[in-house]
Amino acid sequence: MSLESDILNDLQELLQEHGVQARWNNNNVLVLVSRNRNEQQLDIGCFVDSPDLSLRVPQLAFPAALPKLGERMEVDDAVYRITRVSSRQRAPLINLSLSSTDD
Repeated sequence: MSLESDILNDLQELLQEHGVQARWNNNNVLVLVSRNRNEQQLDIGCFVDSPDLSLRVPQLAFPAALPKLGERMEVDDAVYRITRVSSRQRAPLINLSLSSTDD
């Protein structure tokens, strides 16, 4: 068994135990939240929440095309903007960074 298949098998087990439902382009995807940080930023006259999520997703979850920067993704009924998509050629998983929407 290759390292990539070992990683994918372990990831599938983690998704079954700890996965969170996400929605992207009308597709439901099971993801692992690896970082969930909520900071506050100064806005016009007040502080506003600025959530920041990091997700791990099997590359198989996106057979047609990978998510793109700026697209929206819903995680646990909250909508976020994709700020980073990281993948390597032979890696079985994709790292997505999400932040609050600009709305």
